[in-house]
Amino acid sequence: MFYKPKRNTIFVYEEGLNMANGADAFELDTWANNFSLEQLLSGNLEALQALLYLIIMIALYSIAIYHFYRYAARRDCFRHSRRKHSKLVGFCKYFFLFPFVAVFFFLGFSLILISLTKENATLGGDIGNILSLSFAIIVTIRITAYYTEDLSKDVAKMLPFAVLGVFLVDSSYFSIDTVLVRISTLPEYVNTVIQFLVLIILVEWILRITLNIHHKIFQKKGDITIEKV
Repeated sequence: MFYKPKRNTIFVYEEGLNMANGADAFELDTWANNFSLEQLLSGNLEALQALLYLIIMIALYSIAIYHFYRYAARRDCFRHSRRKHSKLVGFCKYFFLFPFVAVFFFLGFSLILISLTKENATLGGDIGNILSLSFAIIVTIRITAYYTEDLSKDVAKMLPFAVLGVFLVDSSYFSIDTVLVRISTLPEYVNTVIQFLVLIILVEWILRITLNIHHKIFQKKGDITIEKV
């Protein structure tokens, strides 16, 4: 009768071969045998050109996201006016100009989420779900900005750089054709977009009014303490 090796014996033998092959990668002889001066000097310009384009794209995307998330995470979207009637000027800025800022925030995060073109449980490929998630992220950023800007910055940059990481690992997540198709369906959700924008503006106004009340209360308490001293 022929000897039939056991399954465990074969498994241990294969594992030993894999470990031996892995150990060869750390030997100098393996590196020396694969070294080729001719191949090194010839180079592959097409590969270098593709890498150069990738580096430029990553750099430009990172710079754009850096400025975008830092602005979105600021508590004060507009600089304080030192002119007369500064309170009136500030009120007009948040009443008339902040709606445009809200549109900018909403479009920015919506486009980032639309770029995640693969069907998954979170987005489901539905524009309505994408818009809802974008609205939730913006409101969360604005609420945390009034608590501490450090936290709002972390929340604001989390999604954009996560998208960059997903793209680098699996570029199939990004498809220009699919993004254009999804953008073309946005007019169908115009009522939803307007509702979300109005809610974002209302939340910002409520937070702003709460901040002003908080400053007035604690400022009066501070004045009373100084007078007692």
